[in-house]
Amino acid sequence: MVGAVEPRQVAEHEGVESLRRAFAADQHSGEARARLWDIARRAPMTPELVDAVAAAAGELGPEGWTAAGVLLRRALRPLDALDAFDRATRSSTPPVGPEPDIEAGRMLAELHCHERALARFDGHPRRAAAIRGRAVVLARLGRTEEAFAAVEELLRGNEPDPAAILVRAELLDSVGRGGEAVGDLRRLAEGTTEGGPAGRLLGRILVRGGRAEEALPYLEAAVAAAPGDAEARLALGRARLEIGETEAAEALFRRALADDPGRNEARLEMARLLRRQGRREEAEGLFAEFERRKAESDRSSELLGEAEFRPGDFRAVSAFVVHALRIGDHGLALRGAQRFLIEFPDEADRHVLLARVWREIGSVRDAGRVLRRALDRFAGDPAAERRLGAALAALERGR
Repeated sequence: MVGAVEPRQVAEHEGVESLRRAFAADQHSGEARARLWDIARRAPMTPELVDAVAAAAGELGPEGWTAAGVLLRRALRPLDALDAFDRATRSSTPPVGPEPDIEAGRMLAELHCHERALARFDGHPRRAAAIRGRAVVLARLGRTEEAFAAVEELLRGNEPDPAAILVRAELLDSVGRGGEAVGDLRRLAEGTTEGGPAGRLLGRILVRGGRAEEALPYLEAAVAAAPGDAEARLALGRARLEIGETEAAEALFRRALADDPGRNEARLEMARLLRRQGRREEAEGLFAEFERRKAESDRSSELLGEAEFRPGDFRAVSAFVVHALRIGDHGLALRGAQRFLIEFPDEADRHVLLARVWREIGSVRDAGRVLRRALDRFAGDPAAERRLGAALAALERGR
């Protein structure tokens, strides 16, 4: 649990120690709150910093618990993050700044715990961030009309919310009406905080509509702003190919694939380009790899569907997570293990499964933390203690 961090760890972080002193002197210090949120949202992630903020959270009031939740979310510790958000919610004084329930909803949405995310968002029906989060989740669930209605509610104000406009554009694109969003996306791409994502989406819509020349500046800006964005680079490659710049397109497809080897659509684009150039042997190798990965992805989708249909069946959940590990999709395995642990946190085997994912990813520290936290949770349950203790002993023997 969050509160189990040893206090001595706090002293190792001068910034956190100074925050404790500032909040002790003035619980309403705007400067101290600003520093706290800056740490939570932007500080470089280190395990020591995360533990230090979590340990100090109780002394920083409800803002401290919310900030700890944000930091724990960034550290991929969702159970601890939910505990911190819930502590903030239960505080006798409401936090100043981000609403902990909405922050929790965002995390649950990222993990695809859709119904739980909606429950958090629905508790704040007038907050723009909650309405926006609700719209995104509803769209994922295929409840498109409800998603549109939620976004339109946000857009009825005198000051249209740029983030809501972007969500509406994404909704329109998802139902094949992306052309209707071009004007809004153009305005967003020129100087708003949503400019990067808006430009990327606008560029993709324009390329699909045969307007590659028009798309180029938006996609180039998106790639420049986020060099590691394989999706933007792939879209730029398609635009270059559309206007006949074959060499530039090939370089972009190769870079997109290097940045994200799991992006199979980049592999397919590259294979098609090579085949058109007569480089059949290289193209066939890429096509074969595309088909192999597609089969693995299809199997992942099938197993995920079974786990979602029977989330209480640990065998179904385990089959999905273990398959994701086997094919090397560590992100999918981690999200799946965390998601289904949140759904049923009182089953020891789910904690062991999450620890296994961390171990195979290469983080023995995180694996051990999961098992030790679970041992605290299941104290007094002999069967669970034996299972967790055996897993921890095996982990420590394998160091």
